[in-house]
Amino acid sequence: MATRAFKVKQGLLIGSSAVEIGNILDEDNMASDSATALATQQSIKAYVDSQTTAAGTLTVIDDSSSAVNVVIETDDLKIAGGANITTSSSGDTLTAALDTALTGLTSVQIDSLNLQDNTITTDSNADLTLNPGGTGDINLTAGADVNIPANIGLTFGDDGEKIEGNGTNLTIASSGTMNFNNTGLATFSGALTVTGDLTINGSTTTNSSTNTTIADNIIELNSGISSSGNDIGFIFERGSTGNNACFIWDETEDRFTLGTTTATGADKSGGITVSAGTLAATCTAAQYSDVAERYHADAEYGAGTIVELGGVNEITRAATELSEEVFGVVSSNDTAAFMMNDRAGYNDRTHPFVAMTGRVPTNVVGTVTKGARLVTSSTPGYARMAQPGEATAFNVLGRALEAKTDAGQGKVLAVVSIKI
Repeated sequence: MATRAFKVKQGLLIGSSAVEIGNILDEDNMASDSATALATQQSIKAYVDSQTTAAGTLTVIDDSSSAVNVVIETDDLKIAGGANITTSSSGDTLTAALDTALTGLTSVQIDSLNLQDNTITTDSNADLTLNPGGTGDINLTAGADVNIPANIGLTFGDDGEKIEGNGTNLTIASSGTMNFNNTGLATFSGALTVTGDLTINGSTTTNSSTNTTIADNIIELNSGISSSGNDIGFIFERGSTGNNACFIWDETEDRFTLGTTTATGADKSGGITVSAGTLAATCTAAQYSDVAERYHADAEYGAGTIVELGGVNEITRAATELSEEVFGVVSSNDTAAFMMNDRAGYNDRTHPFVAMTGRVPTNVVGTVTKGARLVTSSTPGYARMAQPGEATAFNVLGRALEAKTDAGQGKVLAVVSIKI
């Protein structure tokens, strides 16, 4: 059998193929790109090897623009998870998932946060800070209560102000002033105890309690006033029963008045007009020493002045020796135990009290012996000691209860009575 090669001068058709194979090429780069030539095994391997090497590098770039080259033919590409991210693969799917518990985050920007288990916690003893940007508020739009545990307070600023409850009692504490700046009515429905001072600066204080109990033994009215021009006292509302009852210090008359009035407390600046009433009481003792009655004088006379009937009005100052017109001695609020004829409009300037009987400081001139009888002198308004043979039933106005040793004008305590 011949060993020479088999040559075909024309193209070779195989089976029903329409392409005529005209050549077998050994081109490692397949450069001729022929549609009628066959490639050798070696050229096919060389070409495939060259293509694999040329396309076998994959470049991966991270967020920091750092590049990693992966040789596809020999290297593996691992997609690893990071902080709070875990990767997993199944079949042809690669999954990157956020961990259910996140740690180590220093800042998270979220438009809306929905908590599935309803709890926000911090590290041990760490503070939780909610810090809106700029002047933003923190709004709690809860549909029910905002609960703070017992014995845990809500503090403000440097913790000097605090609101805290223990499950039963609520305590509001302040290291400075506590202000309630409400424009409406503040109501305390339970009992209220004030352990410090209570100052009320409003125009009206209304107490509608059934009973008012005051532990202090002194009630001071007009406290701190430098000069009073208003009447002072108490007015008792009586409604339709009649005019109000009152106990008033009459600033104009400089005396107390007890009776009835149509005025209320709102009339204090204009003065309280009082109709004198009757005081029913049992007197067992008197602090002062005489019984006195008001009389209309023709001038203003001080206590101790010796007066007689006459003058322009009812009484005038005695001015003659041994006057048998002598009436008595002017008394005062300081010495009169009982004061009669004390009518509205009467006062010490126009209607001084004259002692009816009792002990009265009496104007005297000259020396006086204790027990001496007193008669009028030529010094207007002054008595003197009666000399032997001068005293009669008509000119003696009283007797001295103490001595006076000088020759000038002065006073001695005397027991006196009016002369009829």
